[in-house]
Amino acid sequence: MSDDKKSPAYNHTEIHHKIEASPKAPGIKAAFRFNHASSPWVRGISSGLSSSLPILIGILFNHLQYGLIASIGGFTYLYTKDEPYAQRGVKLFLALLGITLCFTLGSLFADVSWMKTILFGVIGAVSVYVFGALKIPGPSAMFFVLSFAVSTSIPAPNLQAVFLHAGLVFLGGTLSWCISMSGWLINPRGPETAAVAKAYRQLASFVGSLGTESFHAEQHKTVVELRAAETAMKQAKINRKKSSFAHRLFLLNQKAEGLFIFVMAAANDFNPAVSKKAQAVIETFASEMATLKKHKKIRDVREEIEELSIKEELRTLLLDVNDVLQMKELKETQYIQFSQGSVKTRLKAAFHKRSYVLKNALRYGIIMIIAAAVAYTTNIPRSYWIPLTCAGVMLGATVRATVQRGIQRSVGTILGILIGTGILMLEPTGIVIALIVFVLQSTIEIVIVKNYALGTLFITPNALLIAESGHPDKAISYFTSARVIDIVIGSVIGVVGTVLIFKRASSLRLPYLLGDVIRKEGQFLEMLSTEQDEERIKRERNKLQGELVNLRALYDNVIGEYSKTAVKLEGLWPAVVATQQLGYMLLASFEGYELSETEKRELQETFAQLAAAAEHKRAPKLSSVPTLKHYPIIQGEIVALYESLQVEI
Repeated sequence: MSDDKKSPAYNHTEIHHKIEASPKAPGIKAAFRFNHASSPWVRGISSGLSSSLPILIGILFNHLQYGLIASIGGFTYLYTKDEPYAQRGVKLFLALLGITLCFTLGSLFADVSWMKTILFGVIGAVSVYVFGALKIPGPSAMFFVLSFAVSTSIPAPNLQAVFLHAGLVFLGGTLSWCISMSGWLINPRGPETAAVAKAYRQLASFVGSLGTESFHAEQHKTVVELRAAETAMKQAKINRKKSSFAHRLFLLNQKAEGLFIFVMAAANDFNPAVSKKAQAVIETFASEMATLKKHKKIRDVREEIEELSIKEELRTLLLDVNDVLQMKELKETQYIQFSQGSVKTRLKAAFHKRSYVLKNALRYGIIMIIAAAVAYTTNIPRSYWIPLTCAGVMLGATVRATVQRGIQRSVGTILGILIGTGILMLEPTGIVIALIVFVLQSTIEIVIVKNYALGTLFITPNALLIAESGHPDKAISYFTSARVIDIVIGSVIGVVGTVLIFKRASSLRLPYLLGDVIRKEGQFLEMLSTEQDEERIKRERNKLQGELVNLRALYDNVIGEYSKTAVKLEGLWPAVVATQQLGYMLLASFEGYELSETEKRELQETFAQLAAAAEHKRAPKLSSVPTLKHYPIIQGEIVALYESLQVEI
């Protein structure tokens, strides 16, 4: 490139926000650290009812064993999250079918060790893949594996008994489905309302972070919450033409996207005083939305907004939100939509040789097969607790998290054994068993958000009480000896297997994903200058936005690995931040760029070199960056990315 095309001397303190230090992975002490999360009392009580009511019903009909089997279906409730009820109903029903199917397979092949071993791996791998590809939060494979494992120890003398037990599990799951969906009777739009309110709360934090080191972290969180709100609105399957409240939510969500885009584009024009005032107004919106009800008016803050010394466009956006809350009619505006794509598209997209989700699922399945093989080649009673423990340990998001879970699981279980031994020594019967299960299961859900080790303190006695109450003559001996051995072995296999097989999975993938995202940004920028098909632009926006979120998630996984490569790759942190910043600026662009053929060629070469530099972990082979006279902000972001890659890894 010629000298006249070299990038101008930008003052990066004006154009770019400070980059915060690279996030650090928590140490071993974090395994015993308490989180400052609010206790989910409603979820805890509902979960307790889902597990204990089937037992109580079984007792009332003089069939305790049937009640215990049906309570396994109650684990369906644990897949409940804050999604809209339309989506929740479908998801929980599929989880119910999955748990019932896994229980049936366990009963059918209870005496075939080699088949049980393979099925442990298949169930684990398929579950992890589906939850990972669809980005479904929750316990993933855990309770599918649990239902399969427990069923292998419940006698089913014939095929009729197998299907009877499966039917009981299905009925227990149906009851938990009804409990989870009961909130619809009180507040049918509660989940999606909460999602939009949460997006505004995060948007307020983002506005307040302008000019600070936390800007990029808050930017990433805001995009994640906007995606969640957008997804919630789509999952709710609401008809805006027939529901004024639904239309109100839609407009609020749309205005949140508009606010984010405006702040992104005008971030350098904000001073701290303006940022804090705008943040306070948006926080007010979030607080009012949290209690939003049909036909309910919200506190009018028009005067507060009009008194702010802010740009007229921002004032208009804030006033629009206020008017929506005041139930005034507004014209819809076309903003970028942070959608995730269809289920089929996401499942297919995650199935390729470089897919982290696919590799994670295969790793999970392989280690589960190893754990099951060890279990069924020993003479330890109830040896299915080995793969079951392994399943829980491996659900850690990173290698470090897996190690921490292994420690938490072992310590929590050993202490839980003391609780369980005391309970079984009392030889509880009838309603007492149902009451104990209710208390333990409720406590698990309430405390596990604080600390996983504390949750396992109650998981062990609860699971064993359900599984072993049908064997009162042997329960204590099994509990006090075999369980300790099983859980230690399962934890060791899960940790060692993860470290050996998956030690550098994220580290190896990060440079290639970074290069791929940079390349896609260049292609997207070129497309904006030529493409007229709005639908195609929308699809490509969604793809790029998803890749930007995945990039940050993968970096977080890298710093959670135990490897020298992971330590070295922390040097790519400025490039990750710069890539995200450039990507979000491009996503916030709606008008096509007018680029000459020369500019297009130079940009193609620039992005190709930047992508290659990221992939090969070296400084880009460029002496300059092309000048974009009409788009200085975009050029500034490209310059920042170029400078962030001036490092040899």
